[in-house]
Amino acid sequence: MNNPTFMKPFKRIAIVSNATKPGAAQVGAQLKDMAVDHGVEATLSTEFPAPSGLLRGMDACFVIGGDGTLLNLMEEAVSNDVPVAGIRHGQLGFLATLSPEEMKEQIPPLFRGEYKIRRRSMLSFQDSEGTSRIALNDLVVKSGSNGRLARFSVSVGEEPVADYACDGIVFSTPTGSTAYNLAAGGPIAHPDAQVVLMTPISAHTLTSRPVVFPSGISLEINCLDNLNPPLVSSDGQEAFPHSPVFPVEVSVSATTFPLLEGMDHSHFRLLRHKLKWG
Repeated sequence: MNNPTFMKPFKRIAIVSNATKPGAAQVGAQLKDMAVDHGVEATLSTEFPAPSGLLRGMDACFVIGGDGTLLNLMEEAVSNDVPVAGIRHGQLGFLATLSPEEMKEQIPPLFRGEYKIRRRSMLSFQDSEGTSRIALNDLVVKSGSNGRLARFSVSVGEEPVADYACDGIVFSTPTGSTAYNLAAGGPIAHPDAQVVLMTPISAHTLTSRPVVFPSGISLEINCLDNLNPPLVSSDGQEAFPHSPVFPVEVSVSATTFPLLEGMDHSHFRLLRHKLKWG
């Protein structure tokens, strides 16, 4: 058996505790003390959202909270190429894989370089005015009218894919396949896949089913005769700083998100545990 290839040990780390979650600040303080004991310089922030520039020059970032806390740091981590590890302090989190109860066993090996960095694929999306952004979990286009179906069309280039009468559509990465996509009845994709999953929400037609598209394909979403402008969100936040101008395009991004994992992390073990598969 080959010996594992270790990464470089950490010298400087950032710790972000979502102080809105009871006990998260205490876990952050414990982690900072642990880092100092192992000769690692640690900067702790309990602000949420975390201050801009926090990750500049850091070897890694540890986030204490749920997946939402980690997603809030996504753009900062990507722009600085700093791997992020999530310490679970929420509910059904698939990104925060470390445990507060087992930090003493799980964290020191990471300090020593016993970790791996998974490059998670992301979505790139933009509206017709050229405002472009990225998402780690999903882009969701929903009806802007409470209780009314929305009407959308999806195409690839000049080729129509389908028209939908539905509450909305989820466009998901493999990472986000276990989030809103799963709740809407979409499939689970392995995180190494380079795909976009498209899942209609409460479609009026029973034959409307999820579709999986490969990287290299750009999907175009058009808004049809809706009473009010649709709502567009990415990773649970407003997708654009203004009301988006359709069509909106979405594809697999060339940018990836660096997720920090322990050497013994297993995606399938995580699925079995979180989804109660036995």
